Amino acid sequence: MAAGTEEALGLSAWTRLQPIWQRGRVVRYPHQIEAAKEIVGRLEGSALLADEVGLGKTIEAGLVMEELMARGEVSRTLILCPAALLLQWQQELWQKFARRVQIQPLTPPRQGVVLASLDWAKRDPQRKAYQSVGWDLVVVDEAHHLKSRRSQNHSFVAGLQRKHLVLVTATPIQNELAELYSLVSLVKPDIFGSYMQFYRRFLLAPRRPRNVDELRHELSSVMVRRTRHEAKIVLPPRKAELLLVQLSRDERELYDRATDALIEAYRARRASQETILPLVLVQRELCSSSFALAETLRRMGDSWFGPHAQDLLRRAEAIGTNQKAEAATSLLCGMKEPALVFTEYRATQAYLGRKLSQAGLQVHYLHGGQNRHVRQAELQSFAENGGVLVATETGGQGLNLQTASVIVNYDLPWNPMRVEQRIGRAHRLGQTREVRILNLCARDTVEEHVLRLLHEKIDMFQRVIGDLDVIIRHLERERPLETELFELFLTRERDEIDRRLEEIAARVRPTATQESVPATL
Repeated sequence: MAAGTEEALGLSAWTRLQPIWQRGRVVRYPHQIEAAKEIVGRLEGSALLADEVGLGKTIEAGLVMEELMARGEVSRTLILCPAALLLQWQQELWQKFARRVQIQPLTPPRQGVVLASLDWAKRDPQRKAYQSVGWDLVVVDEAHHLKSRRSQNHSFVAGLQRKHLVLVTATPIQNELAELYSLVSLVKPDIFGSYMQFYRRFLLAPRRPRNVDELRHELSSVMVRRTRHEAKIVLPPRKAELLLVQLSRDERELYDRATDALIEAYRARRASQETILPLVLVQRELCSSSFALAETLRRMGDSWFGPHAQDLLRRAEAIGTNQKAEAATSLLCGMKEPALVFTEYRATQAYLGRKLSQAGLQVHYLHGGQNRHVRQAELQSFAENGGVLVATETGGQGLNLQTASVIVNYDLPWNPMRVEQRIGRAHRLGQTREVRILNLCARDTVEEHVLRLLHEKIDMFQRVIGDLDVIIRHLERERPLETELFELFLTRERDEIDRRLEEIAARVRPTATQESVPATL
């Protein structure tokens, strides 16, 4: 807890909150207090709250709400979040702020706090009901889901009548700078003007910024973002291990034949100037599991790989077990600590879960297809009983999972920012143990190159990639990183791969000043 008198906090809400936090033994971090004061004061109650992963943005948003309530500016609040986070938000608001909420009422009450999933709220009849009333404050968690101005999510939030808007996300930019414009234009549309005005001032191309100093200055009038270094926060260490797995003969044959088919399809798609994104998906699934690949091949039919499609599907379906799953099972059976296992694909999740259960481990699941009650039951069981929580990207998004001190990346996103989001589920405020990050990797595959980029050249598993300048540099290329890596690996020229990997790493590698430093709290 910070030194100094309580009066020095400068929050009208602190009179009410102080006994609540004392009873609940809530740790007060200075950066959270300062973020709330900055949003309510300098930014007039509306902001893009973009602190780095794991710094407690939920508490910061709650402090903004409490302070606006204490000042008499807010009596009706709407909090929108992914369905998986509804109960986590409900618990946080009760434990930290003694606020009861109504979850997804069909008719919004005249006052109080309403909590709803964005997916639910944007659909009729509730969409009309929620857009027809006046909200004093709207908070949107995981606000990167609003990144497309043409999406239903963006349209719904833009149509809400509100006095104050706080968008919460650790990743205000994921793929291109237009996403940043989409978020800022919701909060304070006058800052950038029209998209064409924004483009002319700040973009050379959709992914290539210009006038970065001017852009940073403009963002300061709407965005609050702190890294761990800036917040003077030091967490328990995180230690990464790379575990190489030798493919079986059948898996190797499938990998080699699929790679040949991918090269052939890639050349044909490039010649006809057609999208290659589904090919990138196939390449990544090939590194995840034969089960994930088989599911996509069945869905694609012969449209992408022509005469190779049925042979690849037959080979994938004939493989009954994957060597990575064998390695993961052996690894997890020898552990006592609760473990969080990430995969990007539901088919891989289902297969791996069965494998771990058969080995006698208690397995819990999180994925985007579950309703909130099932998710809560899985999370509660994991918190109480430990074991292994196998999560997909959407299932684990935004959750506080400090119960786990082991993170297993069964397969990895090819985007460093998304990898950092995964790690931040457990390596965050409230974690008291060293966090082990175990990265499984199939030898002599694209996956090995990607992990070499992340491990050796960026060193991101030991560092934190949270600085906005680093994120902007990550975008300074003509194509998304996933596409760039896919095309690079298809060349099969090792010297060229090494040289290009070093170039890519230089664009996203954090500097020494962006690492966490010891904190005095």
